[in-house]
Amino acid sequence: MPAGGRLADGTALSCDSFKEPRGYCLSKLASAVNRVLAPLNIALTRRTTLQNTRIQLFTAQSQMSALRSEIDRANVELQGLKESLEARQAGAIDTIAASHKELLRHQIANRWSVVDAVERATAVASDYRTCPLCETTGKAETFKPYVTNCIFGGGLLKRYQCPACDVIFGPDKMFELSPAELSQDYEWHYKVYEEGDSTEAELRAFHSLNPRRDGVYLNYGAGSWSRTVPLLREQGWNVFAYEPHGSAATDGEWLISSEAQMQHNQFDGIFSNNVLEHFRQPANDLHRMLAWLKPGAQMAHATPCFEYLFEYTRFHLFFFPGRSREVLARRAGLKIESFEVYGMFLNAVYSPA
Repeated sequence: MPAGGRLADGTALSCDSFKEPRGYCLSKLASAVNRVLAPLNIALTRRTTLQNTRIQLFTAQSQMSALRSEIDRANVELQGLKESLEARQAGAIDTIAASHKELLRHQIANRWSVVDAVERATAVASDYRTCPLCETTGKAETFKPYVTNCIFGGGLLKRYQCPACDVIFGPDKMFELSPAELSQDYEWHYKVYEEGDSTEAELRAFHSLNPRRDGVYLNYGAGSWSRTVPLLREQGWNVFAYEPHGSAATDGEWLISSEAQMQHNQFDGIFSNNVLEHFRQPANDLHRMLAWLKPGAQMAHATPCFEYLFEYTRFHLFFFPGRSREVLARRAGLKIESFEVYGMFLNAVYSPA
């Protein structure tokens, strides 16, 4: 028996239960209803279809979550691999740098070993010696010998004490180097050895000048191992650093790296620590500094080598015990205003004579 009717839009609905299956009839009915509901963005669906969709959606979400977990684990592994590679790279760089330093140490030691061997094979004993400070010449046996070894690969160190002024000088092999060779020896040394922090001693030397806040001062031979100049400048002092050796210098707008830069500068004071003993002509070098001082200005030079201390390095060419301090000052056109001893801190303040 036929059944039929129409929807509000005029769509005809009919279903002959004898001719068409019931499910097909319901499907046609649902399709017709969905066309009517389409403008409202509403649709009819079977419960089984909705349940299947929910299951598929849940399955997809679970798969996405698992995928995210895999991605997170992969990222962690990649980060670990990156850090491991960076650590290996840093380790390799450190190893190469350490090997380079060790090789350079061997080169330094081999060089001075050869120098000592040649000196032993060719040395001719001299009957006389001349003091490089006071220029006294006397019989060699009147110069007291001091012998030690350089802990920085410089071989045997032979020094002598002048009977006239008490200065201890040497070794001869360092005086025989040309200025360029001596500078190269310093450059090699600073590439593989580090000096101790001399900030405290330099600050004591600076303040021994009784500095003025409006003054301009120079730290002579500052070195990169000292924090003196940055520290004083932070405190408001107008202080500059002079360091001619590139491997011992540090960057800064206050750095002076050559004497040519000093020609048009004058200072209210010059100070140094562990410098006098490195000069090959200390009286001449101190006298040259006078041109950089303003009228009435002073210099303060501190070094434990005002006594025979720290003799284990070839770079210490002079020690100034006894009468040699006054002789040094007089030959440099200076006079000693004060001399301070505080443990290993020995400091002389000089004025123009």
